[in-house]
Amino acid sequence: MEIVIGTKNWSSWSLRPWLALKRTGAPFVETVIQLRQATASETAISAHSPSRLVPVLKDGDLTIWDSLAI
Repeated sequence: MEIVIGTKNWSSWSLRPWLALKRTGAPFVETVIQLRQATASETAISAHSPSRLVPVLKDGDLTIWDSLAI
């Protein structure tokens, strides 16, 4: 399982599902996209999320890109 999140300092929407996953104790890989950077963060997010938004939870063929659904 992988969670793709934005910088935790800038994205409370990313922090919420990350905290929930940490609390479950389930193993997961965390991929952090640096937000508010001059670099192409939208391009980096697009590689993971069809909505071009973070957070994204990926588990096998399943991709969930809505914080509340995660």
